[in-house]
Amino acid sequence: MARRVGAFEATLALALLAGCVTVARGAEHELLAGPKTTHFGGWSAAHPPVLEVDSGDVVRLWTVSGEPGGVPLDAWDVPSALRAVWREACGAEDGTQPHRSPPLPHCGNPGPHILTGPVRVRGAKPGDVLRVDVLSATPWVPWGWNAIREGKGALGASRAYGFDAHAGGTYVVPIDLEAMTSTLPWPAGGTVDVTAPFFGQMGVAPAAARGVVGSAAPGAHGGNLDDKLLGVGSTLFFRVNVEGALFSAGDGHAAQGDGEFCVTALETSLEGRFRLTVTPRPNSTTAPYSRSDRRDDAARATSLEPNDAVFANLTTPRAETSTHFISMAFHESLDVAAERALLDAVAWAMALTGAGAESVYRTASLAFDAGIPQVVNGLKTARVAMPKAVIRSMRAARRAADSSDRQTKQKRTRHTRDEGRSREEEL
Repeated sequence: MARRVGAFEATLALALLAGCVTVARGAEHELLAGPKTTHFGGWSAAHPPVLEVDSGDVVRLWTVSGEPGGVPLDAWDVPSALRAVWREACGAEDGTQPHRSPPLPHCGNPGPHILTGPVRVRGAKPGDVLRVDVLSATPWVPWGWNAIREGKGALGASRAYGFDAHAGGTYVVPIDLEAMTSTLPWPAGGTVDVTAPFFGQMGVAPAAARGVVGSAAPGAHGGNLDDKLLGVGSTLFFRVNVEGALFSAGDGHAAQGDGEFCVTALETSLEGRFRLTVTPRPNSTTAPYSRSDRRDDAARATSLEPNDAVFANLTTPRAETSTHFISMAFHESLDVAAERALLDAVAWAMALTGAGAESVYRTASLAFDAGIPQVVNGLKTARVAMPKAVIRSMRAARRAADSSDRQTKQKRTRHTRDEGRSREEEL
């Protein structure tokens, strides 16, 4: 089986020997995974930053992933970084917990994910937005894993096919790093390609008052987003909650379908490059778009530039790809999540175009797309994707209408002025 972990392990060894945990190269930095550069299972403002960068810098970030105690070391090429994390967090380098009986879920951590970071971005302040451009995402370990959890997942409570009685289980899954495919090891599993990997976990620290937020569910800070549209070429927008933003990422996915039904995707270790840019909060951007009563076009508003428009009613992460703006929302009820994602899309589109809520609502019914990235993370995710071409056309239509209104107003003003002159001449 192909081996691609050597370069990383050599770099990690040199870093450890030198007593450092980061490698900086001007405006591009490299953050290696290890016990000192990761946090296990939770998001918190109390996690100390392991790297500090300037706004606009690029961070090459290495992540690790594996089921503790579920990856036999004699059968699979487990990188030393993951072994080191398991040894410190669980008590043994295979992720088992020999000192605990029974073993604790997630080795006693609040969630199952190993996240690399946090990265402090100089100048980021609460209320700002951290723009995260995903520049690359590459599997670097020749295996991944997939798990079914007892009583969990989309069919965990379903009596159909006996899923409610399923004991759960984990498969370690080979990944061909040359062909970028994976032949699934369960009976008649088939083959999937792994050409569009992405990070399931990306986000910033929650507000300090929230304490530790477990990594299982997504939230306003980001976290377990598990959305396959947020891969290479996408951009995410997170509202900053603490000084420095404190960005982290992890939970690599080599392949995942919308829904992520059985609880996990094809989980794997990824390395990726992220550009982290602070957008300062502008003055009084959201006011015209925070009113729920601006239903139609009677109350005209000026469209905003995208960097300003993203602040309008920003309560959950937003994203964009080369073709779409993406709103998202999270809730135990998929119906509630879908409603909130649509309302977020309406608010954002109003700010981008200057159109009224009713106009956006009607256009959305014809051109926007709803999706379900995942239904298994405690809080389900709904997304609404807005085609940029449609948003541009709405913006152009609003500007054309505004221009026409100005011309009409100017004509009326001239007509009134001319009438006044005529009366004066008659007198």
